Amino acid sequence: MSTHPVLRTLHNAGLAAWTGGSLMGAIGLNGAASALDDPAQRSKAATAGWSRWAPVNAAAIGSHLVGAAGLLVTDWPRVRHQQGVAKSSAIKTVTTGVGLGVAVWSAVLNRSMAKAGAVPVAGATEAALSTPPEVARTLRQLKLVQWLNPAAGLALIALSDWQSQQQRASEAAQGRARRLLPARVSPVPAGALAAAIAVGVLASRRRKQPGQDTPAGLGEPSATWPPTPPPTPPTSGPGTPPPSRRLGPPHPARSTTPGAGVG
Repeated sequence: MSTHPVLRTLHNAGLAAWTGGSLMGAIGLNGAASALDDPAQRSKAATAGWSRWAPVNAAAIGSHLVGAAGLLVTDWPRVRHQQGVAKSSAIKTVTTGVGLGVAVWSAVLNRSMAKAGAVPVAGATEAALSTPPEVARTLRQLKLVQWLNPAAGLALIALSDWQSQQQRASEAAQGRARRLLPARVSPVPAGALAAAIAVGVLASRRRKQPGQDTPAGLGEPSATWPPTPPPTPPTSGPGTPPPSRRLGPPHPARSTTPGAGVG
């Protein structure tokens, strides 16, 4: 995980100035210029404001590029080994390229307006009936570009936040683990795995009653259970020994008459 404070400051401060300046210019500067009473001064005021901001905007973009490139170099092991980091880095690189293209396009259009001078316009990006055709075409492009600049900056802020989430310890560990798994194998969530284990244990307990022998690797009782009871001997028939009799004289009968047997 990259912890270089200088690179992060260049990256974040440059992106904040780039995005915030573009958004303020589209809403504040162009809106204020459109409120001027003299139609010829509206485009002149807007162009003068954007021209003053151009060097600062270039420095902000350069700061952001230096910080982004430095973070990419220092985080290159994560890009190679953590799943998802290469994808987010590629998307952010493409978005940065789009933002640079929009910034260059905006600078070219602003120079064209500066060369045109004080021409009557309805607003900072709105042509009037008396506006020359070349200037009217430039204004139509500026009307679109003024919103593309902050949109690109906001997209880069969202992508930077996504990459910050990927640098968390839990996300980094999961990303490296997924990168090591085959592409066709999807990791099983921990909750689903625990539930499957619990169901298997309960099922095995229900199948195996106390006293049963279950062969290893099988869920059914073995063939030795239940044990075969011993055969019961026949109670009658040829060859069957007679029941045992008591040997010896029988006990003398006890008389019930008083005095009997005495004499």
